[in-house]
Order: sequence, then C-alpha cells, then structure tokens
Amino acid sequence: MRVRTTRLTPVLIAVVAAGLAPARGLAQDARVTVVSILATDRNQDVDAKLKEVAKEVQKREPNLRGFRLGTTTCKELNVGQKEVFDLIREKASADVKLLAKNDSKERVTIEVKPPRVGAITYETCYDKFFPIVTRYLDNGEQLIVAVMVKKPEAKKAP
Repeated sequence: MRVRTTRLTPVLIAVVAAGLAPARGLAQDARVTVVSILATDRNQDVDAKLKEVAKEVQKREPNLRGFRLGTTTCKELNVGQKEVFDLIREKASADVKLLAKNDSKERVTIEVKPPRVGAITYETCYDKFFPIVTRYLDNGEQLIVAVMVKKPEAKKAP
C-alpha cells in the first residue's frame, strides 16, 4: 500500500516547526522605565519631580543647575531581551537589555548603552532610578538618562 504524503508534508513541517519555536509572548520579567533629563548651566530652573536627582547629579557635576524632564518611556522586557528607548525625538536613543533576574533577592541585572557612553552593566533593586550623566549635548543641554526597573504589573483576570 502506498501512502501519499506530498500534500501533507509542508503542513506537517510547519506544525512541527511552530511547536519547536520558542513562543514570544508578552514580557513578564520586568518593567523598565527610561527617563531623559536635560540639564544646563544656563539657568537654575529645576523641575519639581527632579529635585532629588538634581541634588545627586550636582555632587559630581556642580556646574549643572537647571534640570528639565524630557521623555519617559516604559517597556516590559524578558531576560535576554534588548529594547531601544528613544530619549530625544529622532536624535538620541539608549539600548537597554535585561541580563538576569533574581526573584529571591528582588534584584535584576541590566545593561544600558546611552549615547556617547559605553555600555554600563549593573545590578539594582526594584523601584530605584539610576541616573547616568552622558556627554551628549542637545541645544547646549546635557543629557542624563535615568533607568528604573519594576516588577511587571499583574495581569487582570477577564
């Protein structure tokens, strides 16, 4: 008895390949927030939300007096996933990669590559901003990139 498999072969290959390929669903490991802050020595205006960050940055960069909020972007990432975060519209971006997650210590390891700075890898706890002062200038204002990692929000049941 002869079995015809010519029509079914492509379908079977597609079904088997789909079962073997890793499913890429919604990210569930961490929620990353990247904030761009623009600092200057031209004025002393500090956005109310940035007062604490301004104090910390001024310890190392005392000439920076004015701080204003730029863009804020949130994305959910899985371990091993890299995302691009726009900092200044179509001018500058940062790559952020979630390298590891330790739930027992509630810590994550991430790699951030802001403009004009090499890649920075660090371990952090949740809900704390880590500011990175770059050498990128936009209209005389210096770019500061602040990164925070949170646990992902729980999905609501339907």
